[in-house]
Amino acid sequence: MPISNYQTPGVYVTQLPTPIISSPVATNSLNICILGNASGILPNNSQTDTFLWTSTSGVQTFILSQGSNYIAASGITITSNLYGTVISGATTVASVTSGILTLSGSGFPNGGTNPTYYNAAYNYTTVTTGQLYTFSSYSALQSTFGAPFSYVNGQPTVTSPCSLAGYLAFANGAQQITVSNITYSGTTAGIGDWTNNIQALAGVQGIDVIVPLVYDPTFNFFITLSTFLNAQSTNNIYQRAFVGMDSSVGNYTVTSGIALAQSLVSTTGAARMTVAAPNQITYNPGFNTATGSTTGTVNIAGYYLSAALAGLFAGQPDVYVPITNKTVNGITGIPNQITQSQSTTLQSYGVTVARQQNNGNIVVRQGLTTNTNNWLTQELSIQAIGDRLANLFLNNLGNGSLIGSPLTATTLSSVQGLSQSILNQASGSGLIQSYTNLIVEQSPSNPTQINVSFQYSPTLPLNYINVVFGINTASGAFTVA
Repeated sequence: MPISNYQTPGVYVTQLPTPIISSPVATNSLNICILGNASGILPNNSQTDTFLWTSTSGVQTFILSQGSNYIAASGITITSNLYGTVISGATTVASVTSGILTLSGSGFPNGGTNPTYYNAAYNYTTVTTGQLYTFSSYSALQSTFGAPFSYVNGQPTVTSPCSLAGYLAFANGAQQITVSNITYSGTTAGIGDWTNNIQALAGVQGIDVIVPLVYDPTFNFFITLSTFLNAQSTNNIYQRAFVGMDSSVGNYTVTSGIALAQSLVSTTGAARMTVAAPNQITYNPGFNTATGSTTGTVNIAGYYLSAALAGLFAGQPDVYVPITNKTVNGITGIPNQITQSQSTTLQSYGVTVARQQNNGNIVVRQGLTTNTNNWLTQELSIQAIGDRLANLFLNNLGNGSLIGSPLTATTLSSVQGLSQSILNQASGSGLIQSYTNLIVEQSPSNPTQINVSFQYSPTLPLNYINVVFGINTASGAFTVA
């Protein structure tokens, strides 16, 4: 009798006729907010609007489609839509105010008897400073914020910090990035302007990680940022920040890194701050789009490394997976790399150090926070687990119909069942290992309140493997019978 459904051993491939389309952004993905300073150079584009001239007085106003970002220095060219001729004259464009274009002059006909279409060509900036833009792909980000580099005398210069940082974050696994060119009051952005832009994020939902592309040698901005993150957490907005240094640190990477970390260790949000080192990284900008030739590598500020680490953090399957021993993509090398002993010293103060290995890979030695009180508070992944768990309870208990419902014995049972379901989900996904002492009870001091309490065991990272061996001459001896 033959074997049922017998097949010859081998490899068999079947392509399903119906594709399975996954969501472009995972539901548990973290949103990284990158704040940059374009130094007055904003990416721009050209626009042509068509208007119908109907005025009989020789003056008419129109609304420019990109008027809020109109570049006044570029001017506006008015052409006849019918003939393509340029309408000349000093009074052709009377003014452009708040996106409103006013046309005036004898070159325009009487619109009452001869309505005519005209084209208005002008340049505009593609972004508004201070506004948040969210992207799920780098191509969309770059098309809005411009290319990361411009070439001055053949040398690449960073002119769109947000684009460069966004690329490194996406390259390391980020699925969603919010970016903004900061606003500033003077001719250049000062530390006070950075602080104002951070404070503008107060109460903003949907941002999980903040990466400011700036280094403050006084550390005051970073201290303010740490305090801000703690204030956000008291309002149930759980965020953390990745910050870095720049070339101004010079050969004092270790000294400055330690000083920065120590300035944060006693702040209220120290466990939400990650300081990246070294102070500079090497990057390959690729081809010069104007000449088509390569320009070699350039050194860029270490705070771009913080953007890469933020992308690496967000790119893990979940926050309980540490970034320790993970490879950082998009970086060519590390100039003037400090010694391993110096790296270890930095880490002991809570600095997250990336090193270039002999094979060229850039690897994170350990993902840390600046709260070095103990091994639990300093571990980035452990601290992030608490935020994820808090958000699970906020979303599941807060988005239902529990708040505003009558508080009965059935309500207590519902809250207990839902809380247990959340914890079982967290345990099953690997976020936590177990939980104990789940208690759901009506508050004795406020009868309209239900208190939920429990303890949980987080998923811990494996940081060390100790192997001990020695020589035993008595073992493995040969004997001849």
